[in-house]
Order: sequence, then structure tokens, then C-alpha cells
Amino acid sequence: MNNKKVIHMLTFFSVMFLALIVYLTITNVYYSDEYTQSAYNTRNTAQEAKIKRGTITDRNSIVLAYNEKDENGRQKRIYPFDNLYSHVIGYSSGQYGKSLVEKQYNQQLLGKNDMAHVFSLDRLFDNAATEGNDLVLTIDHDLQKKAQSLMQKYTGALVAMNPKTGEILAMVSMPDFNPNNDALQQNWESLNTSQNSPFLTRATSGLYPPGSTYKVVTSSVVLESGKQGDVVEDNTGKISIGGKDISNAGASVYGPTDLHKGFVKSSNVYFAEIGSQIDDSLHQDMAQRFLMNNNFDFDLPYNKSKFETGRMTPLDCAIASIGQGKTLVTPLHLALICSAVANDGAMPKPYIVSEVQKNGRLISKNTPEIIAQPLSAGISAELKELMYQTVQSGTGTRAQIPGIKVCGKTGTAENEKTIEDESKTHATFVGFAPYDDPQIAVSIVLEHAGYGGTVAAPIAREVIKQYLGK
Repeated sequence: MNNKKVIHMLTFFSVMFLALIVYLTITNVYYSDEYTQSAYNTRNTAQEAKIKRGTITDRNSIVLAYNEKDENGRQKRIYPFDNLYSHVIGYSSGQYGKSLVEKQYNQQLLGKNDMAHVFSLDRLFDNAATEGNDLVLTIDHDLQKKAQSLMQKYTGALVAMNPKTGEILAMVSMPDFNPNNDALQQNWESLNTSQNSPFLTRATSGLYPPGSTYKVVTSSVVLESGKQGDVVEDNTGKISIGGKDISNAGASVYGPTDLHKGFVKSSNVYFAEIGSQIDDSLHQDMAQRFLMNNNFDFDLPYNKSKFETGRMTPLDCAIASIGQGKTLVTPLHLALICSAVANDGAMPKPYIVSEVQKNGRLISKNTPEIIAQPLSAGISAELKELMYQTVQSGTGTRAQIPGIKVCGKTGTAENEKTIEDESKTHATFVGFAPYDDPQIAVSIVLEHAGYGGTVAAPIAREVIKQYLGK
């Protein structure tokens, strides 16, 4: 009888011990970031002060963030390029917390992402200082510098990516800020209260009407529905649909307009009339295939792009066809849409961290994936040609580069300020190059800056030239 009691007690304590191990494992592996970054965790700063946080480099081993000890022997995070990576790497501060890569990869940077750490006796008793893991980004430092210099005087965002692999080559959001802790301490209040929202990562979280850049998606609907041969005979610069007037930019008159002319000249009249004739389910299906209203995997937090759901009237379809109304897209998503056209209809998964390393040894690596196939190779080839012709002879001529076949689509998006001043439209552009072997795709949104073909296309040109070495 006593033996049975002993067995029962041993079984009970074994189960309890196992449950404790499972609980600690789950807590450390899945919830450690949440707990260690909590403002209520007073041990957080003291523990991190003992750890040499991992170094972050670009794709060419240029150091973008590292740790050094301050005069008190405590670890201090250093960002040698000040503002340049504030909307990529973010900041890591004992006082203000963490953001972006520093936050999303906090466990790896602290070296707390493996099972050896979970069961470490050193960790249990808070013993000697440790070193974290290093991150290698997909970012090209020279391209990032060029993009920032081009965006300096604007509010908005730029995303450059490899359209085949999804690697983010450059990502700039303006205005930016200095993430070094001394600068944060000096400017924290003004940064938080600024109407320009310098902490907003516009590239991933800014939702904008895409304007005519969305005509890439609308043209996909036109091509698939077999209406590419339809002609708007009376394109006099303005059309009335459902009691609303829709005009071409500058009220330009184009006469008889088919898909080719409508796209190259970016005619709102053409796309509104043809779009209003296409069933709303086809518009919504295409938007869904391009992952509008959907989430996708990415290293950093982002906002989901939006396209109207529910029953759409012909007017709703017309407005959506020109990238206005309830259609809102992030610059990151615009780059993905552009990449799908460049990549034979396949949309790559975007990523910004290439590798996690420990003392030069590879721990984990991101590899290219396809997250959607919105278009067939045939449809994407037709869109690619339309985008090439737009740069050759249409609204995107300022994106031309001698010796390189550039494809692009301009956009001029109305917003809340356009009603007061027509010159306050958002300037947008998406494009890629070279035509025959796309290596870089670019999306640009410039808030209240005017026409996309005038101000955004030249920025894309310079970014593409920089990356291709021209």
C-alpha cells in the first residue's frame, strides 16, 4: 500500500515538474519578447546592460548598428549613420523601448532565441555577460544613402526591392529621426508631438490613395475580361458617371482611346468608363489576388492595404479603377504589385533580414518565397510592355535611363488637401528595370508634392541608376 502511495506521489511530482518545464519553455521561446519588453518588467534594463547586443550590417558587411560600453561600463547602442536607418532598424533604448528590426529581432540580438539559453544555468542565476547574435540585412547601404538624399525635402516614402527574391534593397520614410539614445532624450517630446509624425514608418504603415499607379491592377482586370479592344470614342477630357464628373489630369483631350493609349497617357476617363462596365466581383477578385485586404509575411509591422468590399455600384467601380475612393495602399504593397508584374505574375515575399549569425556562423537564413500568383505570365508580359511604353512616350518619360529599358507607371492621387489646392496631390510612381531581366523595383509616394511623372519619376530614375551602376 505504501509503495502505491510513493508511486502516486512520484508520478504527481513528475507531472508537475514536466508541466513546469513545458511552461518555462513556452514562456521563453514564444513570449519572451513580450515579457522582456514590457514597461512593467523592471529587470529588463538591468539584464540587457550585461549583454553585448548583436551587430547589424547591410548586405555588404557595412556596420549599421553596434554596441559599446559607456563610461559606467554599461552597454550602449550606437547608430553610426544617425537618421539613415531610423525607419528600418529603428531604435533600442533602455528608456524608450524598441522599434522595427530592433524590436522584431530582439531575442536574436540578445542571443535568447535558442534552447541552450532557455536551460542555461548562467541565465538562471544572472551570471556573466553574454553576447547576442548578429543580423545581416538585405539593405544596400549605398542605395539607402542615395534614396534618402533624393527624398530629403519631401514627406513620404520610397521602397526598392529585388522583384524576383523580395529582398528589400532600400526603404526610406520621411521625415525621419536620430535613433541614438542621446538624441532621443533631447528630442523625444517634440518628436512625439510633431504634426509631421516622424515616428511613423510611412513605407510600411502609411496608407495612401495610389492614384493612377493602381491602373496596373485595373489593366489586369481589363485584359482578363477581354475588354482590351474596347475603345472610348469620345474622350473629351471629362466623363460623368453616376452623377459624378471624372476628368483626365489637366482635362487633357485624347480622342478615341484604347487600353494602350489610356495606360500610356494615364487617362482617367478611359479607365473610369471601362472600369464602370466591368462587374464589381471581377475588380474585387483581382484586388484579392494582389493581396489587397490581406496580410502577408514580413519582418516588420505594417498596415494592411484596403480595397472596397461589398456591393459596388458602377460609380464605385469607376473610382476604384483610377485608384481613388476607398482604395488605400502602402508603398511596400505598391512595390509588391510592381514586382509581380516584373516577375512573370508572381509576387515575392518581402524580407529585410537576410541572416542571423553567431561569431560568423550561420544560425538561420531567409530564403525567397512566392506568396501570390495574381497574374499569368502572359498578362504580366502585356502589362510590362504597357509600362515600358509609358516611360518611352507617356507620362513616365522622366524615368528614362539611356541604355536601360525602364518600365513604370505614374500616379497623381487626390487627398484631403487637394480639395483646397489642386497642386497638393500626392505624387506616386512604380517602376522596375531592366525590362528583359528585372533586378530592381521601386515604389514612391510623395505627400502633397504634385504630379507623379514630374517629381516621383525622376527619383525612381536616380535610384535605379545607382543600383544598376549607370
